[in-house]
Amino acid sequence: MPTGTERAPGAGGDLAIRLMFADGAATPVAARVRESPAASPFRLIFPENDTEEALLQAVPEADAILCYHAALTAPVIQAAPALRFIQKHGQNCRDIDVAAASARNVRVATVPLLRSITVAEHALALMLACARKVIAGHRAVTGAVYRERGLEPIVTSQQRYRSNWADISGVAELYQATVGIVGMGDIGIETAKRCRAFGMKVVYHQRTPHAGSIEALLEIGYLALDELLRVADHVVLALPHTPETDSLIGSRELALMKPTAILVNVGRGGLIDEEALAGALREGRIAMAGLDVYRNEPLPATSALLGLPNVVLLPHLGGGSYRSWEVDLPASLGNIRRFFETGRAQGIINP
Repeated sequence: MPTGTERAPGAGGDLAIRLMFADGAATPVAARVRESPAASPFRLIFPENDTEEALLQAVPEADAILCYHAALTAPVIQAAPALRFIQKHGQNCRDIDVAAASARNVRVATVPLLRSITVAEHALALMLACARKVIAGHRAVTGAVYRERGLEPIVTSQQRYRSNWADISGVAELYQATVGIVGMGDIGIETAKRCRAFGMKVVYHQRTPHAGSIEALLEIGYLALDELLRVADHVVLALPHTPETDSLIGSRELALMKPTAILVNVGRGGLIDEEALAGALREGRIAMAGLDVYRNEPLPATSALLGLPNVVLLPHLGGGSYRSWEVDLPASLGNIRRFFETGRAQGIINP
């Protein structure tokens, strides 16, 4: 049975918007929804869990649905006669039957999540650090290697300077390069948007491809994993670590990559066979790797990755400022409120 309707703090009268949180009553996010001041305009409905059966029991009273990871099937959408709006907490609507919502004139909206944006920014930082040889350049300056090259500092001007005085080779641009993103969920989507802003071609792989309309919107193309590895100049891992994805990138997969390719991991460390990666980097079978996550964290002092000149290694900084819940949940709840107050909302994908 559904847990019932709860009046949010400050919700007033019978006109309060009836909002079902589809991921279930017992999830940590449900507690955040209950506690959020941004939930004040709503009467909150919490199903017992996110199964279709539980959602079908809870949804008939809902004016709106907020979903994070829960799947919203056509039967669930059709079982809510008053339903007008579905808010996805994030941008990946693969588990929402958007066609069923559109058939009922129910709007579906997405919102970019800071928690995904910060990891996407981190992926771009690693890509740039590798492509632009940031670490090698930093070490050349701080180590004063000009002395080893027999150079003396000069006073520079607009026309007088020493370009690449450290003679660092292999500096490349992201512009017009191909990035292959493995895992096109919320983080992958945010990474793809930023890669497109750099003028990159974006291809992706995941277990279930997105609908053609979503691919067109994001300007991305689906490839099988082996083909993605063959064509990509940058491979970005942004998927969960599961038994199926453990050591997804091993000796066989590394052998498919271009010798000039860069591998970036902002997912989980267990996605990569680190010994195989260290061997490929040491032997120049791929150009560089930028890693923020490892199978063992902190990265052990005995790791074969340490000491290699063609790696950028960071201590799992992808979470950024860790203020995402202060921003993300109010953004989703505020977008729902905006729709019911004005008839308009941000991020509607089925206008």
